[in-house]
Amino acid sequence: MKKLLMSVFCMALCSLNVISADDDLNPAQLQLRNEIKQFIAEEGFMPEIDSDGDIHFKKEGDNYYITVSANDEAPMYVVLSRPFNNPEGYSPEAIKIAASELNLYKGVKVLCWDTSFSIRGEMFLVSSEAFKYSFYKIMSQLENIENDFMSELEKVGPSAGSGSTSSSFGGIYVPGLITDIQIANVKQDGTIINNYGSRLYDFNTRYLKPKITLRPFKESGTYTVYVKMFKNNVLSTGSSSPAGFSYSDEITLSGSSSQTFYLSGWGSDSDGHWEEGDYRVEVWYGNYCIGSTTFEVR
Repeated sequence: MKKLLMSVFCMALCSLNVISADDDLNPAQLQLRNEIKQFIAEEGFMPEIDSDGDIHFKKEGDNYYITVSANDEAPMYVVLSRPFNNPEGYSPEAIKIAASELNLYKGVKVLCWDTSFSIRGEMFLVSSEAFKYSFYKIMSQLENIENDFMSELEKVGPSAGSGSTSSSFGGIYVPGLITDIQIANVKQDGTIINNYGSRLYDFNTRYLKPKITLRPFKESGTYTVYVKMFKNNVLSTGSSSPAGFSYSDEITLSGSSSQTFYLSGWGSDSDGHWEEGDYRVEVWYGNYCIGSTTFEVR
């Protein structure tokens, strides 16, 4: 069984942490973070607050991060995560398939990026006491998930989704996997301000519009996909957003070859809607993240 390589560099380089710097957190969120940090220290670890405002500590040489989101107040949202580099010999699509399969039955979730992934335990808390109660249970799952993940990868196969539609996973659960996502900055009527793949500047940002390339597992049908748009890993939502997502859209497949779809834009028709920062967009089908990418607004 191949060994997963633990990431030894800052989580911000591999998965865009939730940015929760002191000036972003309200007093209750700061208190929660401080109480969690004190608890981690009392348990014999050596926690520190990193440059992103996350609690970072190590156990047996492995990196762990605790993030208190600035976006949720009552209850507050906390993530305990462990970063990994992608194992060698497996296609990115195979890794996404295995992660989605694992997400069906594990209490922790796997999020994938191009060259890395993060295993995360997510909690909504009103106090640090609930975190203390759950900490070792979640840590146990994060520590033991490696073998489960590799087992799912071996079931999927090294090249699943990278040129064949024969994956039993894909044929059953998802219409396909996304192999590329690009973002354009557009006006409300669809007029392009900054084309797909171009540099995005905060002063003229309006709607961020994804273009996705999807490798189908199914040859035809109309499917509802859900989009999560994050700024510094804080989910952007509005009054019409589905629970846990920014918005939804529909795609219609026709044929078995790779196809391109233009999803709806997300933002406002006022210049400067999106501030400078690091962004991530995820596209979901049901319980499965079928594609994600990161980009910058400068």
